[in-house]
Amino acid sequence: MAFIDEQLRRSSCPTVSYTGRTQQPPFNTAKMSNTDKETSDILQQVLQEYGSRISIQYNANILVSDPNVARTIYDQTASIRNTFGPKIVIASRGEADPDVSGLEHVTVKSLESLEMDQYTHAIFCLSNEDPKVVLKGLQWMIHALQPKGIAIVTSLKVEAGKVEGEEGQFNVGLEEKMLFQSKGKIGKLTEVLEYAGFERGKIRSHERSTEAGGGKTDAEVVLAMKWDQLTG
Repeated sequence: MAFIDEQLRRSSCPTVSYTGRTQQPPFNTAKMSNTDKETSDILQQVLQEYGSRISIQYNANILVSDPNVARTIYDQTASIRNTFGPKIVIASRGEADPDVSGLEHVTVKSLESLEMDQYTHAIFCLSNEDPKVVLKGLQWMIHALQPKGIAIVTSLKVEAGKVEGEEGQFNVGLEEKMLFQSKGKIGKLTEVLEYAGFERGKIRSHERSTEAGGGKTDAEVVLAMKWDQLTG
């Protein structure tokens, strides 16, 4: 992870300190799906371990994939929040905009209206989406990130096989979907990020696991940096 440290260690702005994962749920877990709980827990693990390298500061402008990720980041950055930020923008994909009332500095924008080079961080959390949707989202992510902006992508792993209790329904993991749709050319999340435009060699992949949903679920976590064309 030295490639992230090298670019960010010069900053003197206050940085959020992560002392551990949230012991009490930051929002009503009765309204959260198991997938949301697992995603939130994985993201908290990432922020706890790589917080100093990710370097989210009060003046950060953060693009996120959905309301669950927004709320997790919102709660995890409470210690540095002030009248300036951090600002969190939920990327909307055309569905009804989520209710963000009561969340300071949290807004919603459609993917198509995202400005180029505006965000210091982009955090997208996946479960088992269509690879075409994933690729489109990552392309918008790199479009919206500032040069040397940090991207965090998490992907919950789905065990392939028949869905219990569902006649004729089968689970197919994201990697299997990518292999099928790309005719064997792309089978890893890191390869999708490269295809979307992130620089090869500045992408790091890690394995994580969570039991927040009631059983053990594995996940892949990818950290990447948008290439700065001016300084390399």
